[in-house]
Amino acid sequence: MVPALSRKELAEPAVRTQALATQLVTTGTMAAGIRIPGAVGPLVVTADLRAGRVTCQVDVDAPKEGKPTTRVNWLVRQLRNAPDTCRVEAFALHARGAGHTELLKVVRERPAAILGDPAKELKNFRVAQSAAAGTKRGAGRGGFIDSVLGAVDDFYEQVLQNLKPWMPAPPRLRSLEETAPPVEAVAPSLVSTAISSQDGPERSVAAPEQRAPQQSAPEPQALE
Repeated sequence: MVPALSRKELAEPAVRTQALATQLVTTGTMAAGIRIPGAVGPLVVTADLRAGRVTCQVDVDAPKEGKPTTRVNWLVRQLRNAPDTCRVEAFALHARGAGHTELLKVVRERPAAILGDPAKELKNFRVAQSAAAGTKRGAGRGGFIDSVLGAVDDFYEQVLQNLKPWMPAPPRLRSLEETAPPVEAVAPSLVSTAISSQDGPERSVAAPEQRAPQQSAPEPQALE
């Protein structure tokens, strides 16, 4: 696992430190991302010191095919081991601001609960899980550090490790019946069962009445 940092944060660590300090003073929260090999996306951890909560979340790209409810069900099937208290949020393409969110328990029963406008294309989902933050300093039971580590482990085990990116179905190979050219039907008026229609190319023999009459040989004349 490695921190999920931007190029600017990697080049100038002081910029990130200043941003975290400003965020903590203004909102009372601290956020950081973790890149896990093979995971569907970075795991983002947010500690809200004022509310005493630790939230773990991950963004998942929505499928590019199917109806909106079908795409939601695709995600829900992968969250079979996730608790009902997880929160699922759907973001539409080209939409600004927050998306439509609902508890996983509700989404399991009504997939359309997180669809604002069914006509809009879904861009991605966000799955989040929240837990109480420890109030004690340092490590140990009831400590802030252990509560963050525990929230990360639970989220990875129940949610993140079960999520897979969407892949389009491979093209199907057409069968011989599908590739064979269609046989055109013959009109009933052209169908014949007569013997002449089944004759081969050999020359036909003329009927007796059609044959030319044979000339008889001349009779011999008597000698005088």
